[in-house]
Amino acid sequence: MKLLLSLILFSSVSCSLFQREPGRPPKIKGVPIPDNARILYVQNVRNNTYGAGLHTRLTQMIQEEIDRRGRFLSTRDKTKATYRLYAEIVHYQKVGDLMDLADQHLSSELFMVTRLELVEANSGRKLALERNEVPGRAHFSTQLGYRESEEEAQNRLLRVTALRIAEESERAWYYSLAGEVD
Repeated sequence: MKLLLSLILFSSVSCSLFQREPGRPPKIKGVPIPDNARILYVQNVRNNTYGAGLHTRLTQMIQEEIDRRGRFLSTRDKTKATYRLYAEIVHYQKVGDLMDLADQHLSSELFMVTRLELVEANSGRKLALERNEVPGRAHFSTQLGYRESEEEAQNRLLRVTALRIAEESERAWYYSLAGEVD
């Protein structure tokens, strides 16, 4: 009896988990979106700050996140893309938060703002994003609590920013095709 009850419960939960939109492949009202409307080219991220190397790591993490999510089909050929994603790091700052009695930093905060643009390749039309700037923040300390270096905190910050960029671009793309906003 318990086996039957758990089987029914599992089947009802799994059905609701795997039938959400946009799924893999994404669907609009139950109709799969064709592959030629899912091709995305990620332009190298521009860096207008003094944070060296941030743009190359962010570009790589955005591509990894988009591939992992599976809603876009990424391409390295700009001419084959239906959509192009442009990003630019416009602000990066490291600020010391907590100081000891000798005025030395015990913990610090990294703050970054990235500007986004999702463009339809054929027409050049910019898709409306909910937010065209994605902020990111990471706290770290080399002495207190969970100890990590600045580079590890940067990687954590970039990973979260790449996730937010992927979410923003997918949401704008999906609702531009569906023509409605939930």
